[in-house]
Amino acid sequence: MPTLKNPRHERFAQLLASGKTATDAYEQAGYSRNGGNGPALARTTEIQSRLTEIHEARLRHEHQSAAMATELAAITKADLIGMARDIYVLAKKSGQGSAAMAAVKEIGVLTGIRIERSERGQPGEFEWLEKLNTDELRLLADGKLDIDAYRDSQRVVN
Repeated sequence: MPTLKNPRHERFAQLLASGKTATDAYEQAGYSRNGGNGPALARTTEIQSRLTEIHEARLRHEHQSAAMATELAAITKADLIGMARDIYVLAKKSGQGSAAMAAVKEIGVLTGIRIERSERGQPGEFEWLEKLNTDELRLLADGKLDIDAYRDSQRVVN
């Protein structure tokens, strides 16, 4: 539905869509203030249809704006790799070997060539894994090794 043919009705619908009360919108659309006429006009099919159209158009516009903003703000893996390369070049030119090496490591991580791993837990907490034989490793992989019982048995032996 295009804009309403009656300019005051169109203005009234726009004011309602912007959050005005029916009475205030009625008056601001050029009518004499009346506590009953504004709400009555707001309930008409013509105004309700126009309000739906206005709200849908605003929602579409907000979604398009949000999508554009998201696209513009997005930083891809390729962008990060490019930034790290720029830092590497700058660091090399400046004679900053450690910064250049940090950039190389970051590029390796971003490209998946270098995988950073770290042990979680207390020092030595996973030493028991190194003591597993082939059969025990298979049981562990199958979820059939009682880890607590195994660790307890290793404490008794040691």
